[in-house]
Amino acid sequence: MEVASVTSNSSGPIILASDFPIFRDSLKTYLKQETDIEIVGCANTEQEVIPLLQSLQPKLVVLDLNLEWEALCALLHQIHTTSSVRSLVMSDGLDSGRVTQLILHGAHGVVPSRTTRELLTKSIHTVLAGGFWVSRATVTDFVQLIRESASGMRVKMTDAKIEPADIAPGSAQIKSDAEVARLGLTRREMQVIGALVDGQTNKDIAATFNISEYTVKHHLTNIYDKLGVYNRVELVLFAINRGLCVSPAAVVT
Repeated sequence: MEVASVTSNSSGPIILASDFPIFRDSLKTYLKQETDIEIVGCANTEQEVIPLLQSLQPKLVVLDLNLEWEALCALLHQIHTTSSVRSLVMSDGLDSGRVTQLILHGAHGVVPSRTTRELLTKSIHTVLAGGFWVSRATVTDFVQLIRESASGMRVKMTDAKIEPADIAPGSAQIKSDAEVARLGLTRREMQVIGALVDGQTNKDIAATFNISEYTVKHHLTNIYDKLGVYNRVELVLFAINRGLCVSPAAVVT
């Protein structure tokens, strides 16, 4: 999974929304042990979610509701058009295409219901800190979906410190050298970004540039710090929005 560093902003009040009483109570008991997570309310049904958000104004809502696909998407849309709360969806069996759709409907993370306690805690901290939590397999599908979108599509990423911009299909034009310099990116870092947008894994990137996977991770860490993003998903979106989608071979070291 993609994990953002836990910071002083990775805590806050949350609401649990689950229609499985035993699971909800167990999860509530477990999360209460986390001193930096404050559970301020629980919703038993989807109808209770919006009123609770409006009255309690939490920082995060964790959704574990047995809803039909269309109902889940509609609920996410309603949540994120009426509130600034961040959301984490718990669901099993979703392919990367559906995970991508949930992100486009406003979700900030998707975690399996059968995940471990440790990963659940990390996913909550990640989303609270302003990051996204999805599987790495989702990145490629998400990029492809954006590339195939109609001209003028806008990606709302203000919570992730990404400035929205019009995205046209196949837009791969690199920004000027001055823009790249302003962002503080090196040529090698630009290559790594290009490879990531192409859907390459760390192992692929290492093979492409004949470097170690450790070096790839080092480059990615530096890039995250320079651009103010948390993980691969946000980096890909940032690159697309800013016109940094250059082929890795096009940047000569």
